[in-house]
Formats: sequence, structure tokens, C-alpha cells
Amino acid sequence: MNSTLPDGPALTICIPTYNRGKRVHALVLFLKQNLLPLTKEVEIIVVNNCSTDKTREMIEPLTGDSITLVNRAEFLDTAELNMFCSLELCNGEFVWYHGDDDIPAIDTILSVIAMIRQDAADLYVFNSPVIDDEGVILSRHMANMRTSHLDVSGNSLLETAGFVFMLAGISNVIFRRKSANIETAWEANSIQPLYGHVCWFLACFGQLRSRIVNRPLVYYRNSEPSQQVAHFKKVAHHKNVGDHHFWGIGVALQLKWLVDRSVISASTLPRIFEGRRDGTRFKLLNEVIHKIYTQTIDSIVQNEERFCINQQTFNEVRNFLVSCDLFAYDLFEPIEKLNEIAMGQRSRQELESLKRNFERLLSLHSLDIYRNNWQGERSGYQIYRMACHWVAVRPEIEGGIINALSIIDLEEQAPLLLIDDDFETLVSRAAAHAKEYIPTPPPQASQSFAGLERLGQQHIDLMHRVAHEYAHSVQIHRQATLLGRKISRLFSYTIEKLVSFGRRLLAM
Repeated sequence: MNSTLPDGPALTICIPTYNRGKRVHALVLFLKQNLLPLTKEVEIIVVNNCSTDKTREMIEPLTGDSITLVNRAEFLDTAELNMFCSLELCNGEFVWYHGDDDIPAIDTILSVIAMIRQDAADLYVFNSPVIDDEGVILSRHMANMRTSHLDVSGNSLLETAGFVFMLAGISNVIFRRKSANIETAWEANSIQPLYGHVCWFLACFGQLRSRIVNRPLVYYRNSEPSQQVAHFKKVAHHKNVGDHHFWGIGVALQLKWLVDRSVISASTLPRIFEGRRDGTRFKLLNEVIHKIYTQTIDSIVQNEERFCINQQTFNEVRNFLVSCDLFAYDLFEPIEKLNEIAMGQRSRQELESLKRNFERLLSLHSLDIYRNNWQGERSGYQIYRMACHWVAVRPEIEGGIINALSIIDLEEQAPLLLIDDDFETLVSRAAAHAKEYIPTPPPQASQSFAGLERLGQQHIDLMHRVAHEYAHSVQIHRQATLLGRKISRLFSYTIEKLVSFGRRLLAM
């Protein structure tokens, strides 16, 4: 890797930073020592956003050759603004915004340069591990993947990479510079100051070639949720919006912007799934609605004006989300009533019951995050329309259906999981496999039967104790009226039937 591309470096590593001088110094030192001796196709640009911690003094001795320091004369108050204003400083064919506290994987960077040479894609998203503030690994990957990479475009990019986690980490994405329209960035950022870069990526690259690479580009640093919440509460206060606005109404407005621009289809929205720090996944739409609910509660109990919800915006967001997923109608029913309390149109005495009702509904709606993907049952298989394929899966698959579908680059595991690009072909194959398929009891079957036996025995023991206590009570009160004795016989008969049922349960 000794040649430089004729129009400039293959890759610009742009590091926007503010008051993390020691961190960014260590990062540049590491890249200078471990990456730059191996390639001449990379440039490193550190963009210092008016730091007050001597960042300039620490980085300047490292500059020269492929390392440049740019010191801003005017402070930009969000990371997104610093990113967008840094694009014009980059000369590489591809640009990588590198978080100043993330840890890069050198071998993957060299592989990226090879992919750039091969013109494999216009946008690269990486399946990087997640670490905490102390560098301890929280998760080995952001998404469950089996293959080396997954090529996607259009709706499939958002359905696989999500919106607020994998695609949102700036260190996790590398993009073709000439396809990144800076005017689109400013338009996206005007909606809200959080996730504006995600809207920008999707608007510019959603219809182009994207590749999700199953390799770590960085060790992505993700703070404790409580620390993130505390940070964005400060941002919310500065922007004069409610504490939960960014993840609720804010994200909903961004998704609406993407749908209105035909970047994604409305039907994609309920099929966007996100990863957590612990590797589990959830449905984005449900989380957005939950944040709108929380923001509505705040508008009732908080006195500051910034917590109040603009009613025109509330109705716009509610109608948009319901138009994308009709299941959202039921979740919004208690939220709308809570909003009426906030406006003084309904009694505050209903607050607690409405809160309980919403939490109950959300819990039930979140049991099956793939319900909008489900397309029925054929020949013992559950049929799903996933991001890239039609999928037929049997309930007996190891780990269960939800666990199997969490893998974003699904591979066929006949006869338990079948994949096809055509629905009718998939159904025909499922029918053929069903004729030959003989279910094998899982290893836990004997334990399940043992548990059932214990349950039945406990049931019988309980019924015997109840019958004994009741008989003792009847003996004491044997002088009761005839009516009382008849009622007693009726109750005893019911107890006997329950005991009989317990014995039949054991015999199964």
C-alpha cells in the first residue's frame, strides 16, 4: 500500500474534537504510530472546536506529512455542526468522521482502503464492538451477523442498520465524499440537533450502494444511559425543549422528513429495529411513542414552559405515526387523553390510571417486535417479510423465532429456516420440507416434563390441603342450616374435580 490515488488520498480520517485534548492526542499518536507507516492513502485532520484544555498545544507537535490540525475561530455548539463544517476540509475520496474517544481497528482500516479501490460501495457501516467509558467491552458487536458483509440499499439499509444506534455512531460509518450533499446536511440538521447526521446519510446514500461490514472499525465508546440522559437534558434545556423531545417528537419529525422526501417508504417505519448496549433489539417505533408519552407526562407535571407540547406538532406526529403503523393508534389513545389533561380538558384524577393503561399496552405491544413482518403460517412454518428476503421459520428453531430473526444477514438453515426472494417459491419449498420434517424434541424436553410433573403434584397437594381445611371447618359447623350444607357439598364437589384434573395433568 504505497501508492496514493491520483485525485488525493483514498480516505480522510476527520476527527472533530472539543475539550478532549488528552484523548485526541492519544488517538492521533496511535494512528501515527500504527497506521501511517502502512499506507500513504490516508490523511488525518483534527478539527479543534475552540477547546480550552490546550488541545492545540498537544496536537501541533504531531502535525506534518499526513496529519493536519485546524483550529476553529468560532465555536460551533453541537458535534453535528462541527462535522458538517469540516466536510470542506477533507480531500479523501471517502470520509470517516472519527469520534475522539473511540479506538480504531488498524487492520479493518487497511481493508477499507482495499474496498475503496474495488469500488464496492458508496457507504460502509461496520459491526463494531461497544465499550464503556473505561474501555470495558459491553458487547462484541452492534448487530447479530453471520457472514462477512451484507449489501443493501433503499429501505433495507434502515431496516438492517437502524436509526439511533449502529448508523448513529459517527465512528461507525465511512462515506463517499462527492455523494455527500452539504445543503442536505443543513436541511436535515434544522429539524433537530440530534441524529441530523443520520438523516443526512440516509438522504444522500439511501438509494446508493451500502455495505454493512461484519468487522470492527472501532471500539465504539458508549456512556452509561444515565450519563447520556444527563448530557442531553442539558442540551434540551439549552434548546428550550422538553427533556425527552429529541428521542420522541424529534425523531418522529426526522422520520417524517425522510418519508416526505421519499428516502424511505412509510411501511418501513414499523420494521426498523435497534440494538442496545447489551446486544438485545427493540422496535424503534415503540420507543419513539414511549418517549412521546413521557414528554406528555412531563407537560402535565413540570412547570417550565419548555415542557409544553405544541398541539399542532403533536397532532402532526400522531397522524404520521398512525399512518405508518395502524397499531400505533391503540398506543396513542391513552397519550391523547393525557394530552387533554395537560391542556386542562380532562381531570387530573385520571392521570395514574391512564399511565398504568399505557404501560400495560406498551408492554403487550412489545412482546413480538416482528409482528409487522409476519405474513401468516404455511405448512407449520411462520412466514416473515424481512429486510432482504422472505423467511419461513419453524417454532422449534434453536433459541426461538425472535432470536433467529434478530440476525440481519439471515442464512438458510433447512429445514428449520428457509429463505427466498419470492413468496410463492418459499411457500412451495416450505410445503415440501414439511412432508419430510420430523420434529426432534429439544434437549430441555425432559426438564419441561419434570417441571410439569412438579406443577401437577403441587396442584394436587394444594387441593388436598384446601379440602382438608374445609372438611375440618364443616365438622365444626355441622349444625349449620340445610342450605349451608348443600353449599358445602357443592364446594367439596368442585374441589374433588380440581384434584381429579390435577391427576389427569400428571398422566399426560
